[in-house]
Amino acid sequence: MLNVKYHKDLNHNFLIINHKLDEKDQNYQYRMISGNKIGHLLNCKIRYVDEECSFYYEISSKQNLRNLYEKKKMEYGNIYDLLESIREALENLDIFLLDSRCLMLMPEYIFAEPEAREYFFLYYPCLEEADRQSALMSLAEFLLDKVDREQEEATEIVYKIYETIQDNRFILPQILSWFDSSAIEVEEVVKIQEMWSKEEEAEEEEWSGEEDFDRVDRETGEEESDIHLPIVGILSFLCAGAAAAVVSAGYFFTLSREEKLVAMAGTVVLIVMSALMFLYFILNLLKKKNRVKIERKAPVVERQNVERIFAEKDTPFDKKIKYNKMGEYEKIPEEYGNTVFLDTSLYKKENKLYGINKGNKYHISLENLPCTIGKMAGNVDIVIKDSTISRIHARFTRQEDGIYVTDMNSTNGTFKNGLRLEPNETVRIECGDELRFGKMIFCYR
Repeated sequence: MLNVKYHKDLNHNFLIINHKLDEKDQNYQYRMISGNKIGHLLNCKIRYVDEECSFYYEISSKQNLRNLYEKKKMEYGNIYDLLESIREALENLDIFLLDSRCLMLMPEYIFAEPEAREYFFLYYPCLEEADRQSALMSLAEFLLDKVDREQEEATEIVYKIYETIQDNRFILPQILSWFDSSAIEVEEVVKIQEMWSKEEEAEEEEWSGEEDFDRVDRETGEEESDIHLPIVGILSFLCAGAAAAVVSAGYFFTLSREEKLVAMAGTVVLIVMSALMFLYFILNLLKKKNRVKIERKAPVVERQNVERIFAEKDTPFDKKIKYNKMGEYEKIPEEYGNTVFLDTSLYKKENKLYGINKGNKYHISLENLPCTIGKMAGNVDIVIKDSTISRIHARFTRQEDGIYVTDMNSTNGTFKNGLRLEPNETVRIECGDELRFGKMIFCYR
């Protein structure tokens, strides 16, 4: 039985397998996997503590097969990519003279980045013989369960793979020859087109708020005009003063004919500029006053309407409102009665997450479980569009004693009441708990 746990340090997530140290285990394979980066293998570091050997496999930003295909089916091309990655990994093991039987092919130990088509495998030199024999069968059963039944060719190939593993006739190159490369290329084209269409939809959603931007631009322009308004008024008076100075210069100084013409032209220009700026100043000043009036104007309710409304309704407010001479109403202090006991057993738990931080308007229902949250549409049940949310971030499940949350190896972590969960750690949540995914904060009710 493998002793597996998960750990997160500052920037990395690790899958850790602990193994009791034995002198004969200090072999060539340990040095090869810890000292080299081998294609399609998870990077591994080995640490020795108190006669125990710990294998640290880095799984940052990766998901295992079970999590990756929890909500979707494996298509023809997905199965081919997986088998091709296994073939390439086995070839790399041959280059480093490593035992291919130590490659763990159980779905929970095969990892991939959600949007990539490259798979990474866990190489464990201490894998027991029983686990080696069950690994391929576990993978075959997973493929049978997750294959897209609507694709007849994919379903047929998966059944063939299952039969060859049952009969101990698993020959990978032969299995890969069953795939039609042209069908895979067509599937790739379809996926690319779907990806493009999703990007276009996202762009349309992003720019759907064009009217809001126009409104913001108008408001910004109004604010800028308010700032510049005093400057325009000052410039208007300066131009008028300059025109007066030029005119008075003609009386105090003897000017030639050319100088008089220049002075006259300058005076006309200054007077026109002063008049235009003064007109601009007056119009904007009036506009500003009207805008302030509209903003400050409170809704007025006529006294007759108020009296009619309260007359129609038989409420205690009839005796608690009186009018003064100005037609304004005053409230008479209420008489407070006894406090009535509220039976909280009548209220049902909502089972919802309510966004509580700024900009978080998401309300997540936890009635239909299990459910997964993240930002990768198609792979999760609830999509949260935020840059700090991982593609597959967390999962909620229901057990006999309540609802549990599991961190799905997220980059920015899952927090319960300020405490960060380890990768793949599962904890129970209770009413009033604060949950944080990335920067998105929720309260469970």
